Amino acid sequence: MNILHLDLGHEMRGGQWQVFYLTRFLAAQSAYTPVVACPNHSPLAARLRAAGITVIGLSGGCNPLSLARLLYAGRKRKFALIHTHDARGARLGALLRKLWGRRVKLVHTRRVSYPVKKRSLGKYRLADAVVGVSRDTVLSLIRGGLPAEKLSAIHSGIELSRYTRRRPRDDGRFIFGMVGAFTPQKGHSVLLQALARLTEQACLRDGLPPWEVRLVGDGPLFNTVLAEAQTLGVAGRLAMLGRQDAAEILPGCDALLAPSVDGEGSSGVIKEAWAVGLPLICSDLAANLELVENGRNALTFACGQAEDLARAMRRLALNPDLCRQLVAAGYSAVQDYTAEKMALAYVDLYARLLGKEKA
Repeated sequence: MNILHLDLGHEMRGGQWQVFYLTRFLAAQSAYTPVVACPNHSPLAARLRAAGITVIGLSGGCNPLSLARLLYAGRKRKFALIHTHDARGARLGALLRKLWGRRVKLVHTRRVSYPVKKRSLGKYRLADAVVGVSRDTVLSLIRGGLPAEKLSAIHSGIELSRYTRRRPRDDGRFIFGMVGAFTPQKGHSVLLQALARLTEQACLRDGLPPWEVRLVGDGPLFNTVLAEAQTLGVAGRLAMLGRQDAAEILPGCDALLAPSVDGEGSSGVIKEAWAVGLPLICSDLAANLELVENGRNALTFACGQAEDLARAMRRLALNPDLCRQLVAAGYSAVQDYTAEKMALAYVDLYARLLGKEKA
């Protein structure tokens, strides 16, 4: 049974990794054959082709040429279900649904918990099922006007084998890491203000080991963050590493920070910290609190409160026993958020929609 997956992202971010994990799992099963439509020269397309998964390479986004290519593919393959994985893919999937009719089931996955814009509701209402990657995301869809009976929550998964455990160092430093695009919702400004407070405290008291922060990511606010760091006098504490594979950088850190202020769906950073074996500090956004338990597998701080974040950072840097406790509980927690468990949940959803027994 052929399933068409749509993801029009040009980068290999968290959502594209989920598409890769899911379709690779489906390709290893006998019930469903995945076909992925994505930008022809994207990192996702390259990974899928290397894994032997059929790719329909698109030259653009939701445009007439892409639509024509997919209509042609549909005549050849007779797709039973369309599964879209990003906002532009959802628009294209909704167009296909209108043209192919209800014989083809439609599933959308929404990966952020922002309020749904009114102009976006139509594409979601056409779907047979809409998946939010957290209960918080599902609640945002309900508040936007979607019927609860169409909605379900399936958290994003992580491939544990991609990650190497933390490498201990004997240099006396404590290195914090942060992974995320340089966009407003990721909370870089909150982090910089926390660093300024830690620097002020270091002038007043001894005890905190030498420390620094490594920022992984790129995006429109990269230069803005650098300028703010210089203004606050903390640029010397930062290593701004740009876009890199977090799996390669994180084993060299001692703790991971997730200071997001808005919009999180199911944080991949939280799961990466657990997979690598890093103690974690994250903001108390509702979606984060679905994953973590403060004091057991992470430390949480009040969202947007730099002073609270600074206290949590100081607490970790001075308490190796706490770090070990958080690492052990985190590795236990991440077993519930593997790529295989995510994929199995989608297989169950497909089976319900297509009237089949569990594949």
